[in-house]
Amino acid sequence: MAQEGRENMANTLIPVIDPTIRYVGVSKLRDLNATKLKEAQDTTLVFQDTNDTPLAVLLSYEKYLIIQEQLAAVMNTLELFSENTELEGVLKGVADVTEGRTRSFAEVKAALKNRHAKKTEAQGK
Repeated sequence: MAQEGRENMANTLIPVIDPTIRYVGVSKLRDLNATKLKEAQDTTLVFQDTNDTPLAVLLSYEKYLIIQEQLAAVMNTLELFSENTELEGVLKGVADVTEGRTRSFAEVKAALKNRHAKKTEAQGK
């Protein structure tokens, strides 16, 4: 059943063409050592059994970290949208932008500077 779900999901997505992915037999595991792993840092290996069924993936640690960062970003976005208060704030912000209720950064900075100057002047009196 898990395989069926993966196939259905894969059929609805645009295929990814990545020239750095190599499909190899599981027997290639015996050939791997530190030197060969360093040489293959830019390559992602998909190990398959004799029926060409993918069993495992080997990728560089750098690529792994990139995937983890992207996953964390997606999870943070999902968390943001799962809280009603946060979602209302985002929707209000989008509505403000759509309806032109925005100010430039320079305008906001000038207004804050002006407010700070008035506050400092009032405290000095």
